Amino acid sequence: MGPSLSRPVAARPTSSPTRTWPKASIRAALREAVSAAGLQMADLTDLPGARVCAGLAGARLPGMADAFANRLPFPAQVVDDSVTALAGALGGADGTLASLGTGSFFIRKAAGSIRHVGGWGAQLGDEGSAAWMGRRALSLSLRVADGRLPDDPLAQALIAATPPHPVLFARAASPGDFAQLARLVLRHADTPMAKRLIADTCTALSDGVRDVGHRPGEALVLTGGLGDLLRPHLPTELRAACRPPLGRPLDGALSLARGLP
Repeated sequence: MGPSLSRPVAARPTSSPTRTWPKASIRAALREAVSAAGLQMADLTDLPGARVCAGLAGARLPGMADAFANRLPFPAQVVDDSVTALAGALGGADGTLASLGTGSFFIRKAAGSIRHVGGWGAQLGDEGSAAWMGRRALSLSLRVADGRLPDDPLAQALIAATPPHPVLFARAASPGDFAQLARLVLRHADTPMAKRLIADTCTALSDGVRDVGHRPGEALVLTGGLGDLLRPHLPTELRAACRPPLGRPLDGALSLARGLP
């Protein structure tokens, strides 16, 4: 077996397909990877045994994976980034991965088949994600400001963090901007409003794990920035079932590439 070429590349076909096709960023990553392996770009044409797997956000959308693969300068298997994350987290074994970061998704592998739940983006889904929690938190802060809910230190902190006004902040906010507000929720975890938001997020996590088909006794991995912060607040049974990931999404992509014919 030849040298292993690995390099993470940020690409989001769903958010901007025309800008994420493999041009400068992916070619630069290739150059860096082959250079680290002591090769030159020209050497790629002399590696008929090379195997490539790319995990991209949004590759589950109809035609997206094929469209991306057809523009690559070499044969490749293109899968959704949840697939490479699952393979890395579970080391290729069966089980369930729940990822709660800026966005969220749930994915389970059993008997050779894979089922996805969620991961449809901040506008239409990503339940239980940091962006989802942050948006809901800001909405509740306005209900506090209107006197519809009791005053709460978390509401005050959220309004102070979104000048000049939460509505104006929300108009221009990205999912990442909303996700940052989730950190405020966890910092005020003892307030009634935060407890409500944390409970709702734990419910979304439990629902996703159930809906993806997870069964008691199967491996369950929880990843993502919010997943890490949420762990101490999980229901006892769910917290006990979660185990650390065995590897990274990049590890998963490499293992999938090695398994290609």
